[in-house]
Amino acid sequence: MPDTVTPVATPRISFEKVTLPNGLQLILHADRKLPVVHVNQWYHVGSKNERRGRTGFAHLFEHVMFQGSLNASADYFSYVEKAGANLREGGVNGTTSADRTNYFATVPSGNLEYLLWVESDRLATLADALTQKKLDMQREVVRNERRQSYDNQPYGRALTLVTEHLHPPDHPYSWPVIGSHEDLIAASVEDVKEFFERFYTPNNLTLVIAGDFDRDHAVGLVQKYYGGIPAGPALERPARYIPTLHDEKIVEVSDRVPQDRTYFAWPSVPYFDPAEAHLDVASLILSDGLSSRLNRRLVYDETLATDVSSFHWTSELSGIFMVVATARPGESLSKIEEAITEEIARLAEEGPTSEELDRAKTKWEYDFVTGLERIGGFGGKADRLAQYNVFLGDPAKFDEDVERYRSVTAATVQEAVGKWINHRNRLLVRFHPETSIRTTVDSLDRSQTPDLGEDRHFEAPVVQSARLTNGMDLFVIERHDLPKVAVNLVTRAGAYADPPGREGAGHLVAQCLALGTDSMSALEIEDRLGDLGTSLSAFAGREYSAAGFDVLERNLEPAMNVFADAVINARFPESEVARERAIHLDAIAQQSNNPSSVAARIRPMLAFGKVHPYGRPAQGLPSSVAAITAEDLAAFHSEWWKAGSSAIIFAGDITLERARALAEKSFGDWRGEAVPPPAVPPPALEGAGKIFLVDRQDASQTVVMQILPAPPRHADDYYALRLVDAVWGGGGFRTRLNLNLREDKGYAYGIFSNLVLFTEAGSWWAGGSVQTDKTTESVAELIRELEELASSRPVTAEELAMAQESRIRGYAQQFESLSRITQQVGELWAFRLPMSEMQREIEAVRGMTMDGISRAIANYVKPDAAALLLVGDVDRIEPGLRSVGRELVLLDVEGNRIR
Repeated sequence: MPDTVTPVATPRISFEKVTLPNGLQLILHADRKLPVVHVNQWYHVGSKNERRGRTGFAHLFEHVMFQGSLNASADYFSYVEKAGANLREGGVNGTTSADRTNYFATVPSGNLEYLLWVESDRLATLADALTQKKLDMQREVVRNERRQSYDNQPYGRALTLVTEHLHPPDHPYSWPVIGSHEDLIAASVEDVKEFFERFYTPNNLTLVIAGDFDRDHAVGLVQKYYGGIPAGPALERPARYIPTLHDEKIVEVSDRVPQDRTYFAWPSVPYFDPAEAHLDVASLILSDGLSSRLNRRLVYDETLATDVSSFHWTSELSGIFMVVATARPGESLSKIEEAITEEIARLAEEGPTSEELDRAKTKWEYDFVTGLERIGGFGGKADRLAQYNVFLGDPAKFDEDVERYRSVTAATVQEAVGKWINHRNRLLVRFHPETSIRTTVDSLDRSQTPDLGEDRHFEAPVVQSARLTNGMDLFVIERHDLPKVAVNLVTRAGAYADPPGREGAGHLVAQCLALGTDSMSALEIEDRLGDLGTSLSAFAGREYSAAGFDVLERNLEPAMNVFADAVINARFPESEVARERAIHLDAIAQQSNNPSSVAARIRPMLAFGKVHPYGRPAQGLPSSVAAITAEDLAAFHSEWWKAGSSAIIFAGDITLERARALAEKSFGDWRGEAVPPPAVPPPALEGAGKIFLVDRQDASQTVVMQILPAPPRHADDYYALRLVDAVWGGGGFRTRLNLNLREDKGYAYGIFSNLVLFTEAGSWWAGGSVQTDKTTESVAELIRELEELASSRPVTAEELAMAQESRIRGYAQQFESLSRITQQVGELWAFRLPMSEMQREIEAVRGMTMDGISRAIANYVKPDAAALLLVGDVDRIEPGLRSVGRELVLLDVEGNRIR
């Protein structure tokens, strides 16, 4: 650990705030690293502004806002995706909390006016365009979202139960943001319009424009499109209201969960309260990393829990401090709860050590700087500017915010823990497995749709390369706007190399990589990286594995030393492997209770064959994982993790010269020639034309997947197939599948498709979660859509143009964060593709012809080759599925045929 923690200066986030006469608050922030502009709107309204019997309105209205306004009358996504918003990169979305509703989109810089026209028309005219049909449709979408996110997920009701039981009935946080089914059903068009009239007004809006734009032009556009919208009524703001518990309150829940889990909750302080920073740091000390107090005791030393975490969740009126622990099979919650209680009491009595305090503060600073990588999206600079402005009335809170955490001391942490969470006036929620209308008066003619702006030229990041003396490839992408560096090591050692009967070995090697070397134990590795404000992450894909970290630039060299030791000298101690194996077996048991996870596990088995290297479960099955030994992991690592089969990638505040010197110093002694890949036979799609069922009794939704063969990543028509997929289901909200099953019929919260391509073969699938009582209809629609794509309704020239525009205009957004850049470079290298592919993709997409699309459809859209996989309540869905006229095959959760 360094002798002292020397914080870097707070990155300067320059901005300008302009208030329009109608009360709209505009915040402008220039960032020209990419030719994109981000518009982020925060309406100061959330579920706390509702009342009992009319809950869920704020969230429902978020959905209604995407249904089209008077002049932009199609669904919202059709406009912003046309303008270049990239849904897959988080370039457009809306969210609702208890306190605010947020809408954001990122588009190429030339399309700022077009985006502001769409956004302002929603504010000015949406109530005029709202119909009963639109309301009914979005009500069903929200109810499906509730089923998918709450009712059909293990432990999905936990936070709802916490908020309900922690707050008194009159508290605005006592009901869930998503509302109740009953209230959603009862909502009328008049109710929703009244909500809009009251809260969707310019004087209740903070609008942030961030990115590459001209200041005067942007201000003029906001005045043009928003300035004529009249202000709404002045709004009363609920006062700070921290609830009080006078005793321990316990809620016992029996549910379809695989393990016992306990949720601790204490009422806490609101956002930006002086105690917030102290409790945030306390949370990091308690549960951030393997050597944190709770993880070390419960997961590492005493192995009572599979996992434990804590977080401090602050809102405008009050907050919640939570600790969550999942019991190992056979362990009691009472023992876990007592251990957590004791560790909190010890922190309150003794306070943190100086090492714990410095580590937590460094980690917080790292997280803060990381958030500033992105101009938009969740937690980006625009989000933070809006958050400061909405809740504190001043966007200029960056320095004050950072200083709050830098000034935290051991004494203030100790005091905050003692006051707020070191007592039994708390809520415990225990889960146990079951034993069985405004009139618009502004004068702007909004019916005139602005032209989309000229697309500015985008060049993919320059990737500098070199080769180390040991044969490793080195790649560097310089970006010096933040004092941070991302490091990613990629090696051609994937799950396809798992020995037979040891499926999951590659995955466990990655998970155990930092659990011991010749010179450091697992906890020492954790502590040394934690002191530097970072941690090692690793994963094993099908054909390659990756390990890496992000760190503040000042801590890069010592972090590289620890990282290299963990990668090169991993020793897989038996005690560590036994613990990680048990945790992984618990995770597999959790997955078996999650319909989406079960479908994801079985899908590759059907796509490639159950024993195929691409089809075997990458994370293993209980029988294969239980058989894996420490010797197996050491042998896998020794055989497959080689310098000659690896590349190291740096992105951020670094030069090629410095990266080469650091890599040579830390990895130069690593040896090993490149390992030939294992033989991969042709895939054998199982059950073409059949419907495979996996039973999950009482499921409120059915997960439906349609599975097709696909080519390898190197296929000549790769980009043509990507564009066909973009039209079918993989291109965002306005795809054929999503517009049909979500927007038109309301069967699902979302239906999407995806291409999963490897070196030798690939698979193509579409699906999502649908209402149980609409399973048969949804299957019929998936079959019909695929058949029409192949024959009577191929991709049209208009659809191709839209897919091309969406892909090209949204392309730059995937180069915003450093870790995302290193991920893309690593994937290209792993597939033996040149780095120029990042730029060539734009050219290939732009130059695609209808002939190319037609060939891709003829080659790969094969309805007769498709298999269907459904995970749901078989007793309820099987009778209807018999009418589809396909053979039904019943599987268990491991893909074994039952009948």
